[in-house]
Amino acid sequence: MIGLVAIDGPGRPLADELHALWPEGSHVHRASRGNCSQPPDVLHFALHRYRAVVAVAPLPTVVSLLTGGLVDLPRGTVLLCVDPQRRWVIPMAGGDAAEELSVEVAAALGVTPVPTGHAPWAGVPEAPVAPVGPVAPVEQVAPEAPEDAPILRVTDREDPGDGDLLVLPRTLVVGVGAAGAAERTELVRLLDATLKEAGLARAAVARLATVAGKADHPAVRWAAFCLGGIPVDGHPAEELAGVPVPNPSAAVGAAVGTASVAEAAALASAPGGRLVVAKRKSTMATVAIARATAVRGRLVQVDLGTGRPDLPGAGTPGAGAPGAGPTGTDAAQLYVPAELRDASAVVGTPEALDALAAIEAAAGPLRPTTRRIAVDVAAGTTADGSGAPLDPAGAAAHLAAHGHTVALVTLGDGAGLAVPPGPYELRHVPAPATRAAPADTDSDSDSDAHPADPADPAQHQGDPA
Repeated sequence: MIGLVAIDGPGRPLADELHALWPEGSHVHRASRGNCSQPPDVLHFALHRYRAVVAVAPLPTVVSLLTGGLVDLPRGTVLLCVDPQRRWVIPMAGGDAAEELSVEVAAALGVTPVPTGHAPWAGVPEAPVAPVGPVAPVEQVAPEAPEDAPILRVTDREDPGDGDLLVLPRTLVVGVGAAGAAERTELVRLLDATLKEAGLARAAVARLATVAGKADHPAVRWAAFCLGGIPVDGHPAEELAGVPVPNPSAAVGAAVGTASVAEAAALASAPGGRLVVAKRKSTMATVAIARATAVRGRLVQVDLGTGRPDLPGAGTPGAGAPGAGPTGTDAAQLYVPAELRDASAVVGTPEALDALAAIEAAAGPLRPTTRRIAVDVAAGTTADGSGAPLDPAGAAAHLAAHGHTVALVTLGDGAGLAVPPGPYELRHVPAPATRAAPADTDSDSDSDAHPADPADPAQHQGDPA
């Protein structure tokens, strides 16, 4: 089944046209900015329901949804972007499967496929540049694109104006410092000049970062507003004091408790990243720019909760079917297996891993290559590289920090686990008892309704439609 998502009104005719060609193999979801079926919600739902999704929308719209923090792209999902003006189809994620589907969609709609060699939306590669200074382009270009096809570039640099299709992921973090007397326009002028000097795109700035207490400075707030309302991180001075920087200042250290504000804050908000523009100063303001690295791993905390028959409210292991009611097994059939099957390792206490038997009996086994790591805290069975014992959360974080996709399974006690931050994506799938099972909507190809994604804590209020 292929999910066809019309992000805006102009995309609906193409989505309907594809559905008419694949009536038994596709399902249409229409987003509308005037009701609860908002574009981020509809796209997020489709990406978590189908293994292949075709989004009919301008490329910048799809990119902004993927980088805005409201849409999560599961690993392995095929995602295509079809231009509503019937010009091209672009593979966004899914590797060879996305390339193959793009050719099929192009033939069906009479549009131009934009081959990328491999679908580029798997994280932006780091540019081979020096740690500090103007950066070279970060881009991926199709090696065998047809002469009449546009070139797709993934970059955080300014548009060169050559007619290529640009994907501008938000990879940049700007560290800022502002004296008490700084005018709000001074910081913006300094930031714009610094971005222009380095050849970096304004639209690629994901967030601002500064020392705690300065996030509400009028100049900082104005800069965040001018950049589209991006978030501002405030880091304690003692945290910034521990960040190595190339240009520390003893005078700044004496004044605010850290020898660097702009450079240290930029690096603190881009863990694992690197400084690409050293600090630039005006009379009352300072900026520095870091590039964040792509997420190296993924950690999903899956609370099986009612999946164990001896817990209150549990369903019978192996029983239940979608729509039958909010039993542990039923909810697990709908949501938990997708997270568990994506994992290269499942970590938990021996009791939590034993509870997976009910999930597998209801929804099928995990991948044969998935490692099951039982962490017995009392016995100290798991340790890090230094030999220090790890609890389940620490073991899962250790694996995720090394690039693995990890599911941390718990039995209703997940709220008490402290998962440390790190260079990985972190998500939480709550216990089945806290979410309602959505109704199956596959029979209605014209439905705009879509259930809340229980994997998103912000949507635990039931069906938004």
